[in-house]
Amino acid sequence: MAAVAGTGTSLSANYYLRNFYTANRNAVTSSKRKEMTVGTLSQADATALHRAAKKLRNFNYEDDTTDSANIYGSVNAFIQVYNNTLSSGNKTDDASLNRYSRYLKSLSKEHSSELSRIGITVNSDGSLSANDNLLKSAKVSKVKTLFADDAEYITKVSRYSKKMAEKADSVVLSETLGSNIDLTL
Repeated sequence: MAAVAGTGTSLSANYYLRNFYTANRNAVTSSKRKEMTVGTLSQADATALHRAAKKLRNFNYEDDTTDSANIYGSVNAFIQVYNNTLSSGNKTDDASLNRYSRYLKSLSKEHSSELSRIGITVNSDGSLSANDNLLKSAKVSKVKTLFADDAEYITKVSRYSKKMAEKADSVVLSETLGSNIDLTL
C-alpha cells in the first residue's frame, strides 16, 4: 500500500524528490545527472519544479494541526529541485531558459523575508537553503502564505517552471536532431 501524505505517515524529502522527478528518475542522482545533456537535465528539472509547485499549492494547509512533517519533506524537496533547476537553466546556451532562471532568482529575492520566516534562506547566487530547525518548527500558517494555491510566490514559480519545461522540450528536440533550430510554437 502506498503512503499518502496526511494519513499519519511521515514521508521524507527523498520520497518527494522521486515523486517530483517521476518523468525522469535519473535526474535525482548526481552520478546520473552528470551523464545527461544540458537540455534533458533542464527539461527534467523544470518539469520536477512544476510538479513540486503543484504539490505544495495543493497541500491542505487548514490549520497548524496539518501534518507538518510531510509539509517539511515536500518543502525540502522543493528547495533541492529549485536549486537543480537554477543550475541546469544556467548551464544551457538557450536565452529563454537563462531568462526564466533569472526570473526565479528575482522572485525568490523579492520574497526573501517571507521565506526566511519559515527557515529558507535566499543565497547570493539565488539558490535556496533551509535551516532545518526553523523549517521544521515553522507554523503551517506561515508556510501557507508562500505555498498555498493562491500565494503569489508559488503561483509564479509554477508559471515560470512550466514555461521552462516547455522551452526545454524544444531544446531537447534540437539536441536530438543535432541542430540549433527553435521549435517553440
